[in-house]
Amino acid sequence: SSGINAEWPLRPGEPELFKLFANDLTHFKKSSKLPSRSLFGEKIVGYNSILSGNLVKWAKKRTIMSKLFAKANMGDIYDLCKPVAVNRIANMLKEEVGSGKIIELHKELSRIFYSYPEVLGISGFDTPEAIGNIFDTILDMIPKQLTNTGLAKYVFGVSQERLDTTAMIKDMRTRLKVLVKEKVEATSNDCKSTDMFGYLAMANDSLFDNESLMIEGIMEDIVTIYFVMDNMVEQITALFLDLAKNPEVYQKMAAEIRGFELRDISSMQELKYLDCVMNESLRLTPALLRGTRGFEPRAIDTYNSKGGTGYIELGPYKVPTGGVRAFSAAYCQYLLHRDEEYWEEPLKFKPERWENGFKPAPYTYLPFFSGARGCLGKNYALMAMKLTLVVLLQNFELTPKFDTKKPPVVDQTHATMRILNKVDFELVPL
Repeated sequence: SSGINAEWPLRPGEPELFKLFANDLTHFKKSSKLPSRSLFGEKIVGYNSILSGNLVKWAKKRTIMSKLFAKANMGDIYDLCKPVAVNRIANMLKEEVGSGKIIELHKELSRIFYSYPEVLGISGFDTPEAIGNIFDTILDMIPKQLTNTGLAKYVFGVSQERLDTTAMIKDMRTRLKVLVKEKVEATSNDCKSTDMFGYLAMANDSLFDNESLMIEGIMEDIVTIYFVMDNMVEQITALFLDLAKNPEVYQKMAAEIRGFELRDISSMQELKYLDCVMNESLRLTPALLRGTRGFEPRAIDTYNSKGGTGYIELGPYKVPTGGVRAFSAAYCQYLLHRDEEYWEEPLKFKPERWENGFKPAPYTYLPFFSGARGCLGKNYALMAMKLTLVVLLQNFELTPKFDTKKPPVVDQTHATMRILNKVDFELVPL
């Protein structure tokens, strides 16, 4: 890592760089060009959502929403989500599978994860299956934006796939706005600790005097939450790909889970090996891979000169500004988590590295980022992913039905991970 007064790093996976981004919110802001903001120019989310906002409005919204996602509140949320997992997996999926059936794992996990918000106040929009299909389509299309824009659009025409997707986004936003308006009119000012919609209503009501803007803000936050649900689906699917290549890890984890009684949320602390497996999956195949921060200088910054090039000292770095005092800077968890300087055998899936209370060096393990920009829903995500894994493995034996030497491709070239092929597993009830 860089020492004091080092030049601005060429490696976007340096721990000191993550520390700077996590703690210096006055200079480094969320990029205004997030790929989830729009698709082919069709707006998906705006600039004030709980994920993509900046400055005072974002901080105010985050303060309110942090109460919902606080660790102390997870027990109540768990109590609502557990029956959903049991019903979806132990009842509905078992009935569908019968004595055994090959299923596409990503699709089945989508049904489960998109069911959880329904019991937290975000219900009535569509079936979990339909919601999963919408966001699968959007996320699959985002990388294709470059292939059907600019000159390519005029040479080859606008693809039907593009037209269908933008029409779907427009329809989704319209229907969600109608639903949100109805719910706002029926929602009291005093919401329960588990009422995700109620918290979203409070957060957006605190930002906007105009009801129309408030409704749009809630709608875009719901879209953001659906995006996050997909991240969980991708994460658990990738975990099963790692388990398929490491059957001894699968057997050890399954044995622990099947010898365990799922009770309240505190009981999941008994699953020590599951924690190791989850940590290793989040290290090697994190759903969030990279990002950018927009640098904006402040009036009080002192500009120095070195050979005619201006720079600002930030933390251990000399940040060159040249003639332009605003620029974008990249960071990359994917590189950080695979750097042999910080990880022994970094490319090996080795849950045992997390045993005996192992803690990585500061700012070297950041699947949920860190600081004020850290993932607001981290506690919820970990709870929901572990709950789903436990109920799934207590009810089924899972056997991969693909060549484990040539597994489905995990695309880690974009901001978020995407699994490009079908992930078929045979499920046999226990």
